[in-house]
Amino acid sequence: MSPFFEYYADDFHPFYEKPYHYLIEYNEAFQTMICNLLDIRPAIIHTEKYEPEVKNDFRTVIDPRHPKPDTTFIPLPYYQVFGNKHGFISNLSIVDLLFNMGPESILFL
Repeated sequence: MSPFFEYYADDFHPFYEKPYHYLIEYNEAFQTMICNLLDIRPAIIHTEKYEPEVKNDFRTVIDPRHPKPDTTFIPLPYYQVFGNKHGFISNLSIVDLLFNMGPESILFL
């Protein structure tokens, strides 16, 4: 029922069929596809080895088991299919934003 679902469905289809040996392969392919659809080119640099303590370590910033409020982040409401029934629900996923707002998604990021 999302306005742009059919527009992007073919882009997402391979992620439900192609087997990936490692989760990181799936994540990187999915990330690349999302960035391409949004027409953004982030500079992604992978570490060469595990370093338990590094400057600017953001691994524990997001913890779904213990969410911490981010007072600096104010999500902009956008159209959602059931928004009139449930109100705007923030922090769903980039896929929700993309399927509901299409090419205008970049304006909300």
